[in-house]
Amino acid sequence: MDFVMKQALGGATKDMGKMLGGEEEKDPDAQKKEEERQEALRQQEEERKAKHARMEAEREKVRQAIRDKVRFSHFPPTSAPCDS
Repeated sequence: MDFVMKQALGGATKDMGKMLGGEEEKDPDAQKKEEERQEALRQQEEERKAKHARMEAEREKVRQAIRDKVRFSHFPPTSAPCDS
């Protein structure tokens, strides 16, 4: 019966003390690891924003080319009037 109870609870009993307000194991390098993780996240976000800006600039070039093409096809350039 004891085996069945241990099997049913699994690893939950290991963390039971933490859930009840007991001592939590402290990692001496936890703060350093968290700072490194935050820095990596900031760097990834900056890279993502830079990539997005480059892609948006390229899209704007394509949009402008289409605008120019449509404008010239609907309104062909006129020659200067002659004074005769």
